[in-house]
Amino acid sequence: MTALPRAALRRLLLTWAGLLALLGATVGCALLPLGNWNGVLSLAIAAIKAMLVVLCFMRLRGLLLVVVMVAPLIALALMFGLTHADYATRVWVAAPWQVPVPE
Repeated sequence: MTALPRAALRRLLLTWAGLLALLGATVGCALLPLGNWNGVLSLAIAAIKAMLVVLCFMRLRGLLLVVVMVAPLIALALMFGLTHADYATRVWVAAPWQVPVPE
């Protein structure tokens, strides 16, 4: 087994320390009463952790990095768009046992 170069070992240890710090931030965020901002902050921390993993462990650079970053955003936009289209075109029919609401 060959030893890692000093620079590579340093990069891995810094990434590991960063991931542990972000894990602590995620746990701390879960314990804070921030209301709706808990989800936003947790997702932001998760995005930073994913970026660390992609850059350090997967070694993605250049065009491949752009594809990995843009493809999920396109998929998320597609899901939001289709959900909105379903909600916007849905016809609300009252059940037979419900009393109609006066307008």
